[in-house]
Amino acid sequence: MHAADDDDVMEQENEQSPKKKTLQPSGIAFDALAGLLDSYSSGDTKNIRRPIPTLPFQQQQQQKSHPSSISTPVRSTSIPQVNTPNVATFQARLNKAEIVVEHIGNETKNKTTSENKKTPSIQFKSLVQPYKYMYQTIYKRANALNKQLEEFEDLFLTMLNTKENDKTNSVLYPIGNAVQDEVPLVGRIVCDSAGQLNAQSITLEGSSRTSKCNRVRLDVSSLPNYSLFPGQTVMVSGIYTNDGCFHAKQLTTPPMISQAIETKIMNDLNLMMAAGPFLLANGNLNALEELLKRADEDSTIQMLILLGPFVDERSSYVQNLQEKTYEQVFNEIIEKIQSFRVKTILIPSLRDIHHDSIYPSYPFSINEPKDSTLLYGCEPSILTIDGLQCAITSTDILCHLSSEEISSNQTTDRMCRLIRHLFQQQSFYPLIPPNESISIEYEQAFEHAKIDSLPHLFITASDLRPFIKFVDSVCAINLGRLVKNQDSTMINNASGTYAKVHLSKTTDNISNGTILNDHLHIQILRL
Repeated sequence: MHAADDDDVMEQENEQSPKKKTLQPSGIAFDALAGLLDSYSSGDTKNIRRPIPTLPFQQQQQQKSHPSSISTPVRSTSIPQVNTPNVATFQARLNKAEIVVEHIGNETKNKTTSENKKTPSIQFKSLVQPYKYMYQTIYKRANALNKQLEEFEDLFLTMLNTKENDKTNSVLYPIGNAVQDEVPLVGRIVCDSAGQLNAQSITLEGSSRTSKCNRVRLDVSSLPNYSLFPGQTVMVSGIYTNDGCFHAKQLTTPPMISQAIETKIMNDLNLMMAAGPFLLANGNLNALEELLKRADEDSTIQMLILLGPFVDERSSYVQNLQEKTYEQVFNEIIEKIQSFRVKTILIPSLRDIHHDSIYPSYPFSINEPKDSTLLYGCEPSILTIDGLQCAITSTDILCHLSSEEISSNQTTDRMCRLIRHLFQQQSFYPLIPPNESISIEYEQAFEHAKIDSLPHLFITASDLRPFIKFVDSVCAINLGRLVKNQDSTMINNASGTYAKVHLSKTTDNISNGTILNDHLHIQILRL
């Protein structure tokens, strides 16, 4: 019998077996669990329990009329609600088309951009196919995490044996097996409590193959510098102390992944990119229409890349939606995009309420004719545009990492350091456990959310300030949001941001960071 059918067989066996009474935790059990959480938590996190999710009005009506129908998965009412500007505020915005951040390469200075409307060739590395989720058992999840850790063990072991001058092969010592000598350990950084990671709660967890999943407390007081976050795989050299801790003397992160293959750009590339939300108050599409007009009127733009959310679950308009379905709102957005006939790639977001909120997320399931101007990618996506390799994610991993990372004596730019973590951990989302807003299927993530080689462009949508950074040989771009949340200074910032990317043709290898830097002209502009 195939392994893929194990869950179906188990489900059938459960249906045939006699029904057993389900044991529900009593109030006393819940109080005991809360007390256990309190003993490991800070004052700010004590007695915090998830509220029971309730159905939105729209889904309540659906269940009354169609009790057996399957609709969009229920989401918790704890989702924050944000207000977007109305049409009048948007029309009165200041600093239209203002350049927020710009990078001008040496080879693009004083160079006229060619009007080349020819659509470039596009190739997705791999597209996530729709899959069953919430079927992942604890054993399967643990096995997937352990397999990833063992791969990093092999990587570190190869690195150690390459550095050694003698003929003896280096070995990795098991975690928890205390010895008197200085030894190297490889493991995953975890927090030993329910609170946030700090210098006193760092624990190293080993693999089942080497360490039988044992853990040891890490003492990082002697490290000259470090940058750590939960889920990070590292190699630590040091000694065991009498109190059972491992006193770290040297911390080694995984080596950077290899660069992309040699790439030459035979024609100029001109791209426009933006990230949602795209809806103003009351579901108005003026902001999206303004973006599409600029893409259509610019004679150089060959392609538009749009990152979700398209129907944002945090929008006050969407949360109070009653007269339409989520799918109808999304279809209105699609019709607006199609009316401009601009070649467009759509990347979903986990905040898209009309789409399954699971990571990695498969493309929007809309059947389009072959001559359609729309292409649908998955989240995350790695695609090649005329040889230019782009790694794209709509998940705000940088914001999630920045809230969990702890560091000491770091001199590098923080955003560059966080992006470098992704490349070293070979993952679009290396944070374990993930942010509470993210649901990860690890078996799918290790296949479709893995970064095998350094891309030329790393494109993300974050609530952090828009930026253009060069990390080793990669150009990283934070697009910002096309529609910003409403606040007291709305007139000054009602317009969100989008990006224009120009890459001039060259016979040199753009996988060389210097060459890529010289031939790129990037602008992040206000709408």
